[in-house]
Amino acid sequence: MTILRSTAIALTLVATSAALPAFAENIEAGPIWNQGHANQVCPAVAQAHGGEWTGHWWTTVPNEMSVCQIQMPARTVEAGPIWNQQHAEQVCPAIAHSHGAEWTGHWWTTVWNEMSVCQIR
Repeated sequence: MTILRSTAIALTLVATSAALPAFAENIEAGPIWNQGHANQVCPAVAQAHGGEWTGHWWTTVPNEMSVCQIQMPARTVEAGPIWNQQHAEQVCPAIAHSHGAEWTGHWWTTVWNEMSVCQIR
């Protein structure tokens, strides 16, 4: 029975992780001079960060810095056991911060009484 429950949870996690929402992040790319240059630079920036370029870019400091808008997938991190929503609201933001990210508000238990995960971006 326990093995069946663990298998069901694992299958749910695989299905869930494939459908995690993505978010856009503005990543500095050095100076970008025009759309043609952005078409060369931004896809490489996106690939280096594990995301996909949205097609948007803009200059933040003239002649010095531009950013590419990159669609980044959300990810999960293990958090130990989380007992309820109130506990998640205490634990997950701190874990997200330790990863330089923010908590999406989603969490779930992966191993009953042992492990939960927080979704961060």
